[in-house]
Amino acid sequence: QTAMAAEPMTDRAPPMKDKTMRELKAAMVARACEDLEPLRVAIEKAREVQLDTNEIDKATLILHDLELKTQPLSFTDLPQTEMQQLQAKRSRDEILEDLKRIMRLKSKDGFKAEVLAEFHFQNFMFCQKQGFSPEKASAFLSLMRQLHSNTVPARKADVNEASALLEELLARHSRQLPPFSVGIFSKEEVSVMRDFVTRSFLRHFKMYQFMYQQQQDISVSSVSKTVIPKVLEASALHRDFEVDPKDLGDAIGMALNLVVPGTGGGEEDLVAETEESRTRRSHAMEAIEAQVMQVMDDVVKDRLGDLESRMSTLP
Repeated sequence: QTAMAAEPMTDRAPPMKDKTMRELKAAMVARACEDLEPLRVAIEKAREVQLDTNEIDKATLILHDLELKTQPLSFTDLPQTEMQQLQAKRSRDEILEDLKRIMRLKSKDGFKAEVLAEFHFQNFMFCQKQGFSPEKASAFLSLMRQLHSNTVPARKADVNEASALLEELLARHSRQLPPFSVGIFSKEEVSVMRDFVTRSFLRHFKMYQFMYQQQQDISVSSVSKTVIPKVLEASALHRDFEVDPKDLGDAIGMALNLVVPGTGGGEEDLVAETEESRTRRSHAMEAIEAQVMQVMDDVVKDRLGDLESRMSTLP
């Protein structure tokens, strides 16, 4: 009899699992607060009929993310104790440093971190001006942080989507309808906050997005420093640098066809040459050589210009 009674239960087990699986799949599309409870119930039923643990884990992860998304933001980024200590400070620098630490801004982000620090500081000063309690101030700072992080870095959201998200966040914190919303702020406070965000964040929304879209081009060049100056490379000569001997004048002809008196080229004349004649010939040669060199320098300068200054500009 026990075996016969167990058989109907075994027959009903597969259909019950299939039904529970369908209910779990349908609940896993949860996106809003009202979907929390149906998803929670579906997960409990899935555990009772021992569905596949992988499916249960997926549903549990969705439930966890949805709970984080829909829970009140008060004391999430700024716990009550830290919020009270922050509100007691009067130094701008101290407040900025605390906000950078609490909001996990990294100094390596440079300009972005400075802009975000000023963003959080202005939001904090708004809370101080309105006389918000630690709970309200903490909720508003986290609300603004979530509004920025969900619209600006993504670069796909526009100002209308940012405005819609703002209204969703304000509605979640201005009506006492648990688990859908909590009444942290009054209607009057919501109106003041909406005006402030519109005049500050939404008005400069494109500027915040541009901060994440801009690109910086860096040009890097290497410079080698040596103890010994670099040897200049030889410059190639051009056909225009060639000099026609006819342009050198009579001096080149004198140098090529030099005939010094008393030197006929014979051996006897060389032996008989006196010291005085050798001196005269030496002076004559030096004078002619100097004249030839001067003519050559003039022609080269005329052809090539100031060669030394041009060579000095070579790398």
